[in-house]
Parts: sequence; structure tokens; C-alpha cells
Amino acid sequence: MIFIVLKILPLLIYGGVLGFIYRNKSLEEAYFKLQQLSIKVIEKMGFNVKAFGVENIPDKGPVLFLSNHQGTIDPAIVVATCKLPVSFISKKENEKLPILGRWARNIQSIHFDRTTREGNIYMIRNAIKYIKEGKNILVFPEGTRSKSDKMNEFKQGSLQLAYLTKADIIPVTLNNAYCLDVRGSDKT
Repeated sequence: MIFIVLKILPLLIYGGVLGFIYRNKSLEEAYFKLQQLSIKVIEKMGFNVKAFGVENIPDKGPVLFLSNHQGTIDPAIVVATCKLPVSFISKKENEKLPILGRWARNIQSIHFDRTTREGNIYMIRNAIKYIKEGKNILVFPEGTRSKSDKMNEFKQGSLQLAYLTKADIIPVTLNNAYCLDVRGSDKT
């Protein structure tokens, strides 16, 4: 993993600078710049991403994407392959990550404290507001990475969000995306 980080370090630094430059841009501008960066990072890491069914994604939203969550690079994979700008629902701790936290704010991700009832209510209210505004949301209903092909149990709030918004739902399936998180894995 250290080798991979060193390999993409110049792109991470570049991404940090771009994240600062794009902090006041529109969601669409920031998303498409992040998409270009995500594609480059994934390629530089040596991963082979194949996306099937993207032609079925509507041209405009609002759309609620529900995806399994296998590994650390899942958000980059989704951004690299999804033509619609999408905001993520993410745990509060991710907002403080250097570079990634900045980009998450740039694409208007919703960060919430998932350990409290108030945090969960905050997340659901904001996600409903986003969808009413026509924005697209991605939720990892498992709430955390499985680091395997086996899915974790879905969190109730994510499914409640699907019910409350009545937005179009697009299921996303990630396969072998946990390869960075599992030592010795050679899957791509």
C-alpha cells in the first residue's frame, strides 16, 4: 500500500491544490474536475475498472444511488464512472480528511454524526432537501466498508431515505473494490 501511495503522491498534491481552487465552483464544475482526477488516480494505482450499465443512468436527476461499500476507493470508482454529479452521504470523520474532505465539501457531500439520533435526523433532512432541489445522492447503506464480497447489513436510515424521497433509485454494485484494503489481494 505504501508503494501505491508513493505512486499517486504527485496526483494527491495536485488534487489538493485543485480542491482549493474548486472550493467555490458549482457542484457540476467541481464534480467533473473530481471525475477527471479520480480517473487519473485509479489508472495510476494500476486498477482496472469496468463499468456496466452506465448507459441506463438517466441524463438528469434527482437520483438516489444505493451502493454496496467494499473498500477505500469506492467513492473514487463511483465518481470516475458516474456521468451525473453526485453528492455522498458520509460519516462526519471523513470531512476532516486532508484533500478528500475538501473534495467532499466541493461536491456538497452530507457529513453527519452517525452515532447520534440527531445526526441521523440531520442526514435524512438534508438528503431530502438535496433531492427536492434536484441533486443526486449516493448512499452506502451498509454504513461501513465490508472489505470483502460479503455485504454488511443495511442501515435503516438509508432505506428510509429511499422511501421518503420517492426519487428514482439506481442500485450500484461494486465487485472486488476492496483490493486496496486487503493485504495480498491481486484483484482488479
